[in-house]
Amino acid sequence: MRISIFKFIYIVFLVAAALSFAQDGAPVSKQGSISSARPLSAISSEIDVESDGLQRYGYNLFQQDGFVREMTGGALSDDYRLGPGDQLGVFLGGKTQENFTLTVSVDGKLYVPTLGVLFVSGLTLDEFRDVLDRRLHAYYSDYSLNIILTAPKSVSVSVIGEVRAPGNYSGSALGSVLDFISKARGVALNGSFRNIQVFRKDSLVARIDLYDYLMRPRSHQSFSLQSGDIIFVPVLASTISVEGEVNREAIYELNPNANETVQDIIELAGGFTDLAYLHKVELSRLQPDGLRRVIYIDFHHDDKDGSMTVQNNDRIRVFSIKDQAPQDSVAIYGEVNNPGFYEYQKDMRVSDLILQAGSLKRSAYTLSADLAKVDPGARIKTRTLNLQRLLRGDPEHNLLLSPDDQVFIRKIPQWEIGALVDINGQVQFPGYYPIKKDSTYLSQIIEAAGGFTPEALVEEAKLVRKRDAVIEDKEYERLAQMSRSDMSESEYEYFVMKHNSDNVDEIVVDFERLMIKGDRSEDVLLKDGDLINIPKRPGVVYVTGRVSKPGGILYKPGADFDYYIEKVGGYTWDADKKQTKIIKITGEISKVHKIKTFEPGDRIFVPRKQDRDYWRSFYDVVMILGQLAAVYLVLRTATQ
Repeated sequence: MRISIFKFIYIVFLVAAALSFAQDGAPVSKQGSISSARPLSAISSEIDVESDGLQRYGYNLFQQDGFVREMTGGALSDDYRLGPGDQLGVFLGGKTQENFTLTVSVDGKLYVPTLGVLFVSGLTLDEFRDVLDRRLHAYYSDYSLNIILTAPKSVSVSVIGEVRAPGNYSGSALGSVLDFISKARGVALNGSFRNIQVFRKDSLVARIDLYDYLMRPRSHQSFSLQSGDIIFVPVLASTISVEGEVNREAIYELNPNANETVQDIIELAGGFTDLAYLHKVELSRLQPDGLRRVIYIDFHHDDKDGSMTVQNNDRIRVFSIKDQAPQDSVAIYGEVNNPGFYEYQKDMRVSDLILQAGSLKRSAYTLSADLAKVDPGARIKTRTLNLQRLLRGDPEHNLLLSPDDQVFIRKIPQWEIGALVDINGQVQFPGYYPIKKDSTYLSQIIEAAGGFTPEALVEEAKLVRKRDAVIEDKEYERLAQMSRSDMSESEYEYFVMKHNSDNVDEIVVDFERLMIKGDRSEDVLLKDGDLINIPKRPGVVYVTGRVSKPGGILYKPGADFDYYIEKVGGYTWDADKKQTKIIKITGEISKVHKIKTFEPGDRIFVPRKQDRDYWRSFYDVVMILGQLAAVYLVLRTATQ
């Protein structure tokens, strides 16, 4: 079936319209050239930190990567009961000189030579001594009996509650509650240190306060653990913070089984320091309405409020006597090593302040100095002092200082330290050279340094000058925090201009014209701190871009372009050979056919072919045909 030209053009028009809609309706990803990053301060930290900066006392006892080692021995309590695994030493003295090493069997029995088997499980050492003594009387007379526990049995104890690794643990029967909690990797962050409970056969047999272990070195556990015991660490109930002039600032847990007072908490904190201001110790208490009430306690006069019972969320703060004293200061300016403000002290003289400021510089003008006496409510009075006589201790000039006094040490007129420049790299004698202000030229320093070495890359030599302090640019800082899409065109142009000129420290000098061709118009007056850098001439020609093995090729005199391309393995498949550029060591950029010879340091750059968008080309053709179809329709309609 034949299709008329009108129908064909009409179909092309519909296809073009569909393609246009698909392109216009597709979501476009837009990305600015300057990324906008969220500042670090906006990133929330997930580290658990107390709001007042204090740590909870005792939690550093158990480390994340280790814990307190189990004790292999301990104090033998009176309630220690024998069981399977206990090893005993029995010693008979007097006329009967005998000793035995005995071990309790798994069924709780003990075999004693001559006496036979005794059931001892559950007996204390005193009870076992009585049983053994009665049996020995049937065989021995005139003897003495001593029994020693040489090796305790092992017990299995459950550690549960707020510990890092709850579970069942085995250990020495002489081990303490602290030992078994250590096996469980310690108390968890929300666990109690002061209300640890020990259960035995559903009965509470002991409450343990771990603060006793940490603060009272003579304290020890008054009972022995047995197999089947349960150590339970409950949730932390209440705390109080103590900060300021105490020996151990921290957050302390309150003992739920005792009514602790302010004095008790101060003792937990190691007592007051020598700098504690005892007249007003602050106790801040949280009220039911969420506000805090401040109570001040006078420990200086042994106030009875020290016996006030503390509550959960209380805060104790002990101020320093240094904070109560006036923070007076004096100042010194000018030719001293460390000018600035210093703490005022009684009987302080001008010479004392000069000493604290690191003494005078060589540039100090010693014939006179100025002392400004500040009297609040009155004009400042200035007095001129003879600095030489002052330093010799003359009381007429070495005056006593008062708070807020200011001392000014002047500089010797016309004082100037010799200016220096630094020349490094490929000269015969690199190093620092003195210059005279406004009279020493660049060529003179290069000649003083012995001139260039044969390997000097003169074309790339640089003169760098340190800049004066740059005035803060608030607009540039504001734009630096924005993304490209948020900037106007003028703002973006300003940002790019400032960004590209931020590190321009180089003074433009053609060293080759100056030193080799003798063109003195390139000479520059040097300033203090200038840096002259003469780089070393590279022995290679660099080939970069779309080649097989980009890099440096050893320079070969007389070698042409093809030689260096061959050395790097030739072009890659996507290389744009026609757009290859030669960048000379002097910075000149040329096309390949214009360069006949190469020099060390020259660079060959082979760019990548631009990607061709065939779909875009097809789309453009279809659009043109669609437009032609529209014109055709209009003309045809007009002519009919």
